[in-house]
Amino acid sequence: LAAAWAQHDHLALPAAGALPDYDDDLARVLARGRVVTGFGLLAAANGRQPAIKAGFALLGTDPLAQVPQFQGAVVDLAKLEQAAAGNGSFSILGGRDQSVRRLPLVLGFAAQPVPSLALEALRVALGQDTIALRGDRGSLTLRLGGSVIPLAADGGLWLHPTPPEPRRMLPVWRLLDAAQQATVAPEIAGHIVLIGASAVGLVDLRQTALNAFEPGVNIHAGALEQILSGDFLRRPAWADGAEILLAVALAAMVSLLAAFAGQRAAGLVAGVGAGLVLAAAWFGFRHGLLLDPSFILLAVLAAWMLASLLRYLLAERDGRKLRTAFAHYLSPALVAELARDPERLRLGGELREMSFLFTDLEGFTRLTESFGAPALVGLLNAYLDGLCDIAFAAGGTLDKIVGDAVHVMFNAPLDQPDHAARAVRCALRMDEFGQAFAAARRAEGIGFGVTRIGVNTGPAVVGNFGGARRFDYTAHGDAINTAARLEAANKALGTRICVSASARAGAMEIVCRPIGALLLRGKSQPIEVFEPLATPPAWLDAYAAAFDGLRRGEPAALLRLHAAHPEDPVLALHAGRIARGETPALITA
Repeated sequence: LAAAWAQHDHLALPAAGALPDYDDDLARVLARGRVVTGFGLLAAANGRQPAIKAGFALLGTDPLAQVPQFQGAVVDLAKLEQAAAGNGSFSILGGRDQSVRRLPLVLGFAAQPVPSLALEALRVALGQDTIALRGDRGSLTLRLGGSVIPLAADGGLWLHPTPPEPRRMLPVWRLLDAAQQATVAPEIAGHIVLIGASAVGLVDLRQTALNAFEPGVNIHAGALEQILSGDFLRRPAWADGAEILLAVALAAMVSLLAAFAGQRAAGLVAGVGAGLVLAAAWFGFRHGLLLDPSFILLAVLAAWMLASLLRYLLAERDGRKLRTAFAHYLSPALVAELARDPERLRLGGELREMSFLFTDLEGFTRLTESFGAPALVGLLNAYLDGLCDIAFAAGGTLDKIVGDAVHVMFNAPLDQPDHAARAVRCALRMDEFGQAFAAARRAEGIGFGVTRIGVNTGPAVVGNFGGARRFDYTAHGDAINTAARLEAANKALGTRICVSASARAGAMEIVCRPIGALLLRGKSQPIEVFEPLATPPAWLDAYAAAFDGLRRGEPAALLRLHAAHPEDPVLALHAGRIARGETPALITA
């Protein structure tokens, strides 16, 4: 350039041979002080070799066995390396997630140990020639002067960063500004000074646990600060065993709690345990003890997830058993609800206020004799399917099917506050179905009888009866017997549905008419019975007034109403009883 510029008269430049060699100038400056230069290491050989000025004393068990090895290097000019008091590697290795958690203080180049920039700077600052490196049971110990530095097996120093302090950083312009030099000199006197770049474009920014863009020179400086202050992270030999033991203990506790106390308790213990483990790891980290909570947390999480999966599978199995057990008793909606919440099911036997519905088919025995039992199977199944579908739609529980009779109960196994109304509405729908079914069969020439229904409400014991060998979810009590007697009483009353006063009291929204006080066989006290009406007649109010008159011993109104409606069976019943001189409104059946 000087030769080319010399052609221009206005440029007063020295001859090319008179120009200074700035590399020589820099080498002379380096030689005057205790300066350490740096080099980068490469995995593949490139024919370059850094000048290693530190001596190493290798002690113990193969200290270089796990130290990262390199075959190539990016080195300084030879004259600069020769002039420097030391030469160290500034290579920084990231972990599996590329985050820097350890700074390699010792690395291998062509199977020989080389120091890092930080370690070499410390050696030169302390005026030492040799670094002692000892291998012992999967760890390394480095001794330099009076400092004993614990390392990981790969020669890395666990970083224990301190909060950043602006006073540790000096911008280059202060060093170059003559006006600033007088104030800068006291700040750096007696310190080890590292010179490096922090600009993004110079590509020396590393990811650490605390900073995604940490200048590499800061990592070396932080390692030097740890060594000089004796602030080391140590991972004791017992750490692996303790972490495994704690992981197994917590995982077992979570699994047992999930099995016997439920997922909430297991999740609570897992969360508290994880929090305590993290707190212990953080506390240890703050005090120089390096513990790894990740394995413990993964073990607890895996145990909780496995227990959750197992509990889910067991719940599914129990749900399938439940659905199988109750599929013949309950409607599909109730079975699904029980499967979702089995806690609502109590099978041990309990006293409940319940409603019961009994049906019977008139003339079934005669029909069997005339029609033939084999040919009657399909007809009877269609009839019973219709009744069961209506019972399930009303939320009833199928208790039994005995021949042509169907027994249905309400308010078990699930709570049904409106069980009486459900039972009465179910009876009305069964009556409608029974009439339609019988009419269709008679049109086919089959003399199908009338369906009679009795409904009662009262206390009963319900549960799983029959012992371990036979599952029979049923109810026992006088209320059940009364419902059966009411069904049978329909024949004497001339009705198709007979409802007790207790059932009527729980279904006041359904139109019913009183029949009278019915004294059932084996009973000492009569009960009031009613007939629910799907389509109330226009003269229902007149019937109520006439029935009240009958109770007062004034039968004239009822007899007039019977004369107007001789086809009504209840009016015919009372008219016949009046003619026979029987007690008004007290019926024995």
